[in-house]
Amino acid sequence: MRREPKRTLLQLLLGALLLGRPDGLLGATPPPAEAAQDLFSGFLAAANATEIYAPETNFRVRGWNSSWSQVNLLELAPEGKEVKAGDVLARFEFIGRDALEWISNRIHKAEADGTQAKLVTRQVLDTLVMEARRRALEAEQAGLDVQREKAISRRQAELFRIRKKIADFEVEAADQRIGATRKATEAEIAYQDLLVESVRSDMDHYKFYERRFDVVAPHAGIVRHVFNSKAGRMTQKGDGISGGQRILSLAKDAVVVARFFVPEHRLSEIKVGTEVLVTTTASAKEHRATVSKIDFFPQELSFLTENPDLPNGQEKAFAVTAEFQGGAGDASAGLEIRVKARAR
Repeated sequence: MRREPKRTLLQLLLGALLLGRPDGLLGATPPPAEAAQDLFSGFLAAANATEIYAPETNFRVRGWNSSWSQVNLLELAPEGKEVKAGDVLARFEFIGRDALEWISNRIHKAEADGTQAKLVTRQVLDTLVMEARRRALEAEQAGLDVQREKAISRRQAELFRIRKKIADFEVEAADQRIGATRKATEAEIAYQDLLVESVRSDMDHYKFYERRFDVVAPHAGIVRHVFNSKAGRMTQKGDGISGGQRILSLAKDAVVVARFFVPEHRLSEIKVGTEVLVTTTASAKEHRATVSKIDFFPQELSFLTENPDLPNGQEKAFAVTAEFQGGAGDASAGLEIRVKARAR
């Protein structure tokens, strides 16, 4: 009886790996199509543009403090619109209007209080002026009595002289009180004017904050919409926008570039001059591009993509810019893209 030779563990494993292979060769089957993890993600961006951001979502004046996590985007200039410096690019809802009536009431009250205080101080001054006139008349009368000293007794004449001195003293004292009161009145009027001006400045602050919620163009250019990472689409009218969030780009020309993000551990795959293939989420067409810039320092993906809710948002990556070799066709800035490096 013939015995089968014993097989080693290595032979058994090798046989299991070769089992079912039509060609009988290990590793002869080609690898599956390119895996998603081999692609870099990013966005199309205007090559020569100024980034425009949402205003701070807060409002502060004396005695009033409001803050919101998001504000509604009420208006947004259309994609591709040519604008001039000073044109409105976006308008946001200004919830600070709740403070307008409160500020107006404070101004009216300050003006009324100031008017009342001025009237009181002027009345006090007018009273002192009248009192000084009465004292002046008494002094004049006393002077006339002194002139009669030849017709009256010595004692009576002495009394008239004393009365004249007292009257002159009262006139001088009244004049000094008037002088001091005039200074106090002027100071009070100046104080009330400053107080009213200070309260009125709250309205100036209100208008300053209100104007900030109308975003205007810093220079002439072409409006380019951007991708809203939180919504998973382009930014549009009606979105809730956080303070400091990028809302659009103001391009100086129509040229767009690919801006994508390379994790730190894969940076060796990309360098300036590397050729990459770019596809948008809206089209499977590949566009060739050449890497022209790699940022010096890595940053968190949540910052680069402007999406704090990104699952791997704390991963560090480098922002890379690539210029299209034959143009990006009709693809517009803001579209989400996938990028792969061509084999060297």
